[in-house]
Amino acid sequence: MNIDNQQLAHLLARSKQRDKQAFEALYQLTGQPLYAMLHALLKDRQWAADILQEGFLKIWHGQSTHPVDYPWAWLCQCMRNLAIDALRAKKRHGETPLEESWEEKADQETRPGDTEGLAPSFSLEHCLGRLCADKRNAIVLAYRHGLSHQEIVTHTQTPLGTVKSWIRRGLEELKLCLTQ
Repeated sequence: MNIDNQQLAHLLARSKQRDKQAFEALYQLTGQPLYAMLHALLKDRQWAADILQEGFLKIWHGQSTHPVDYPWAWLCQCMRNLAIDALRAKKRHGETPLEESWEEKADQETRPGDTEGLAPSFSLEHCLGRLCADKRNAIVLAYRHGLSHQEIVTHTQTPLGTVKSWIRRGLEELKLCLTQ
């Protein structure tokens, strides 16, 4: 998709000033690709539409400022952040039923799987399997399940510094394993 950043910056600025025609043009220009991105993240049509509406309402009410040079990247990032916040809130309120504990789920998802045709050093599952359980679980909880550091602390009953160290060191080990 090719969107003119100058035109987009102009439409965003006018929309924040409550120019209805600019706001409608902004929606016509960006609504479909933003919705597709949100749908891919959220896996739910109605939820993606709700987040898209929330994002456009924030623009209409002028609740955020955009960089003039990169308005499309800014707009995508804002919508993505709203989607991630919604996913975290849903998990936090227990709206997604869990059949097993986070640790069991993290362990199951990080066991080396079927990696036929791939060199072992290029397989993320293989590299995750090489990490100690604490580092692996912290990384899976943070990056696959979207938990914040504080949520991991609460779940694992581990100090914040330890959780941060697990994640940092685990990511360093993953990087080394994946680049060998």
